[in-house]
Amino acid sequence: MKEIVTLLGNRKFTHLWVSQIISQVVVNTLSFLMLIYLFEKTGSTIATSLVWLAYALPAIIFGPIASVTADLVDKRRALVVTLLLQAVIISVYSLLYSRFIYLAYGIVFIYSLANQFYIPAEAASIPILVKKKILPFANSLFFVTVQLSLAFGFLLAGISYEYLGLRSSLVLSSLLLLVAVSSVSLLPKLPPLEHIPRDFAGGIVKFFQELLEGYQFIKDTRRVFLPFFILIGLQVALSVVLVTIPALAENIVRVRPSLAGITIVFPGAVGALIATMVVSKAISHGFPRRRVIEISLFSLSLVLVLLGVVAPILPFWLGRTLSVVCFFIAGASYVGSLIPTLTHLQLATPKDKLGRVFGSIWFITTAATVLPVIFSATITEVFGVALTMTMLGVVGLIAFFVSRKL
Repeated sequence: MKEIVTLLGNRKFTHLWVSQIISQVVVNTLSFLMLIYLFEKTGSTIATSLVWLAYALPAIIFGPIASVTADLVDKRRALVVTLLLQAVIISVYSLLYSRFIYLAYGIVFIYSLANQFYIPAEAASIPILVKKKILPFANSLFFVTVQLSLAFGFLLAGISYEYLGLRSSLVLSSLLLLVAVSSVSLLPKLPPLEHIPRDFAGGIVKFFQELLEGYQFIKDTRRVFLPFFILIGLQVALSVVLVTIPALAENIVRVRPSLAGITIVFPGAVGALIATMVVSKAISHGFPRRRVIEISLFSLSLVLVLLGVVAPILPFWLGRTLSVVCFFIAGASYVGSLIPTLTHLQLATPKDKLGRVFGSIWFITTAATVLPVIFSATITEVFGVALTMTMLGVVGLIAFFVSRKL
C-alpha cells in the first residue's frame, strides 16, 4: 500500500497513468460501439467479427515496427501524436458514420494502427518515470487498469449508445482523448537512447529472431508448450465471445445489444475481479496451480455449454438469470485459468528467455484468433449463437479431459 501511495505521489507517473486509463477506456468503448452499431445495422455476426480483424491486423503487421520505433523517438512526442491522431479519427468518423456504414472498419484499423505506436511508447516510459524499487507496483497498476478498462469501456459504450446515441458517444470519446493529450503533454521530454536509421532495420530483424527463438523454445519444452496452448485457447475463446456479444445479448440474455455491457460484461468483470483475489491467494498458499487450471477450465467449458443448450430453452426470466450467473462464472473461470497458466510459464521459462517467450505468445495468440473468430461468426450467422457457445464449450471440455491424461 505504501508503494502505491508513493506511485500516486509521483506526478510524472500519474500523468502517464491518467493517459493510460483514458486510452484503454476509449479503445474498448470504441470497439463495443462499433460492434453494437454494425450489428444493429446489419444483424450480422460476420460483420461484427470483421471489427476484430480490423483491430488485430495492425498488431500483426505493424507491431514489430512499432515496438522498435518506441526506442528511436521521443516517447512524450509519440504519446501526444498518437493520441491526437486517434482523437481526430474519431471526430471525423462522428461526422461521416451515417453516410458510410462500413467506414467503421477503416476507422478501427487506423485507430489500432496508432495504438501499436502508443502502447510500446507508454510501456517504455514507465521505467524512466518510476524508481526501480517500485517498478513492479507500477507495472501491476497498469495491468489492473487494462483489465478494469475492458469492463468499464464496454459499460460506458452501452450506456452512452443507449442514452446519447452514436454521434454523441464518439464526440465524448474524442474529448476524453484530448484530456489524455493534455495529461501526457505535462510529462518531461523522454528522448530516445538510439537513433534512426542505424538500429531500425536491425531492431526489426532482432524482433523476429527473438520471436523465432521463443517459438522454438516453446515447441521443444513440454512444460511450457501445454500452458502456451491453454493461453491460445483462452484468447480464442475470449475473442469469440467478445465479437458475438451483440448476438448473445439479443438471443441468449434477450436484451438490446446496447445493454450487453450491464448484463454480460459487468457480471463477467465482477467474477474476474473476485477470482483474481481468490486465485492469487490460493496459489500463494501452495494450492496446486494445475488443479486451479483444471477446475477453472472445466467450469468455463461447462457454463458455455449451459449458455448454448439450457439458457435458450428456459422461461424468459429464468433463462436471463441463468445467463447472467453463467457470465459471472465464466469471468471467474477465465481468470482462474489465466493467472496460474501465466505464473507457470514465468516460472518454467529461464529468465534470459522470458522476453522472447512472451513476445512469441503475444504475437502468435493475436494471429491465432483471426481464423477462429471468422469461423465462429459464420457458424453464428448460419446456425445461431447458441450453437457457437455449445461448440466452444465442448472443445473446452475435450481439452480438459485430454490435458488430464498428459
